[in-house]
Amino acid sequence: MMDVQQPVEQPMYVLPQVKKRALIPKIITLLVLGGIFYLGVLLNLTLLELSEESYSVVNLISLIILLCVIILGVFLAVRKAEQDFKFYKTSLFQGKKLINYVNILNINPKQDLLDKIFKTYSINLGNNFHLRHISQQIQIGAYLQKLINYNKQNQPTSYQNNFQQQRR
Repeated sequence: MMDVQQPVEQPMYVLPQVKKRALIPKIITLLVLGGIFYLGVLLNLTLLELSEESYSVVNLISLIILLCVIILGVFLAVRKAEQDFKFYKTSLFQGKKLINYVNILNINPKQDLLDKIFKTYSINLGNNFHLRHISQQIQIGAYLQKLINYNKQNQPTSYQNNFQQQRR
């Protein structure tokens, strides 16, 4: 897996993520953790014995910072959820992440509790590259296996051609 630019060619297939599966758990987590953080700030403020004015200012500042962090977290989660998986001839992209088909180690789907609730699954392809939030209606494993087999069959010739071109 590497961070690179996507090719200019059209992808052979575009696999979207189930956005509600990607967003709802993330938003709930941010809100719960934000609430716990804010309660911790309130507890500390009551123990400090601040004046009423100082208490209000610190309380307001912590609430503003907390809201900014939650908004930033939601924005980043939305951005990541909008990144589709793009299948090209020799590699798979998501955003700026790339994995070549010959480097894929696993195509077995996995489901956790949230995947069962949202009717999705994920695949850990290896090399820290995951296909996440895939709808159960889309069975991508057979397609991936065909791409892996095709690229493994054609890999030695492409390496030989590259080697010969480098020698010239």
